[in-house]
Amino acid sequence: MPDKASQLGDRKEAALVQQWLADFRTGSHKSAAFVGSHVGVFHAASVDGVPYLVNGNSGKNPAGAPDNGGFTGWTMLGIEPSEGRTSDLFDVPSDDAGMWLRAEVHARTDAVSLSAPERLYVGERSEAAATVTQDGTRTVPVAWPMSADWVGARVDVVGDDHDGRSGAAPVVSFDPASGTLLARRAGTAVLRVTVNGVSAQRQITVRKH
Repeated sequence: MPDKASQLGDRKEAALVQQWLADFRTGSHKSAAFVGSHVGVFHAASVDGVPYLVNGNSGKNPAGAPDNGGFTGWTMLGIEPSEGRTSDLFDVPSDDAGMWLRAEVHARTDAVSLSAPERLYVGERSEAAATVTQDGTRTVPVAWPMSADWVGARVDVVGDDHDGRSGAAPVVSFDPASGTLLARRAGTAVLRVTVNGVSAQRQITVRKH
């Protein structure tokens, strides 16, 4: 937080905790992670190969701005031991082999609103964005660290292993990280976003010039 009220007051102690975890990861050839809370916001970072996850508030109001992890919700952690850091036969430590730890941050969702253009021309770029409404008044952008599922009919979602979902050639491409839409060919696409089980969608028609 900007006021630094929820961090360890002694920064040497904080550095020591980080060093302990980094040394454990290096010396044991095992993966390590830090999970904390009480700050009132959701946040994630990595220090020396060790992921640090901060859980936000689930019941009471958040302590930060909505665009800085300040929303209510909960976090689900998944661990796959076989993907973690291990040593080989020659006792040479390897990097973390894969996604051994996954964190899904589920925002408490009353409603989802999706903003996207209804019409584009081939080759045109535009933007799409979504927001979540909490408690009837709090509006939170659907962005990191909030988990969301972006899918669509005839939509190529960047980073999604299921291109277009419908099997037809994508009409538009969408990058959730940047919010960028690219019209690729004439046709009609449907972009959909789901946050914690609540969805919103927009139909997008692409035309030739």
